[in-house]
Amino acid sequence: MKKSNPNTVTCTKKKPVPPEKETRIVQLLLKCGLFLQREMNQVCQRFGLKQQQFSVLNEIVWHGPINQKELGEKLLFEKSNVSKIISILLEKNLIGSAIAPTDRRMTLLFETPEGLAVWKDCMQAFHQSSTETMSLLSEDEAAEAIRFLKKLQRAFKNK
Repeated sequence: MKKSNPNTVTCTKKKPVPPEKETRIVQLLLKCGLFLQREMNQVCQRFGLKQQQFSVLNEIVWHGPINQKELGEKLLFEKSNVSKIISILLEKNLIGSAIAPTDRRMTLLFETPEGLAVWKDCMQAFHQSSTETMSLLSEDEAAEAIRFLKKLQRAFKNK
């Protein structure tokens, strides 16, 4: 919305993306996503993790203690997928769970000392691989990519 004066508000419409460009954008995002997932899976495998397991552990380290619902929302994962990954991480003793002190119906997830150690090692390798991959972009291109991807992520969360 654009305000021309305090008493009037006019809406500015965005020009819609043509369908052929929408399809091309999704195709390119999928190709890039598959490449990155394959590359990061190779990194994570050295630490006994899959890329999605590392993503869950990473969110728990950064935002924990956190409940399963919030975790799924942050990662844009389906509920069943989050449940499976949490079970695996609990079995590997990389995360723990506890009843929330404020709401006994809620379970909070947190990293264990073992999980934090694995996360630190994996994050170091992950960072190195990310740096190599993203060295193809200039600082301005990287900033623009981050803005665009955050905008997409917000849109997907609202879907």
